[in-house]
Amino acid sequence: MRKISKDDVGEELQSLLVEQHPLEEDIGIFDEKDELSGVVITKDAYDFFLRKVEEEEDRIDNETIEEFNKSGEKDEQ
Repeated sequence: MRKISKDDVGEELQSLLVEQHPLEEDIGIFDEKDELSGVVITKDAYDFFLRKVEEEEDRIDNETIEEFNKSGEKDEQ
């Protein structure tokens, strides 16, 4: 993760980062063509995102193990 000091961003972004409902309020950064260039998320939103990614990785791992066990490959070794 790249780091930037909170003091190095504008006041508007600083105020958006301390809102009460961070998971419901994404912060999009748009270019001059009004196209999305990036997204800033709060720590709570980031923690939530990481938790969901880990849950999905665990689900995929368990599915792979289950498929392997059903395939009979482990019995052939």
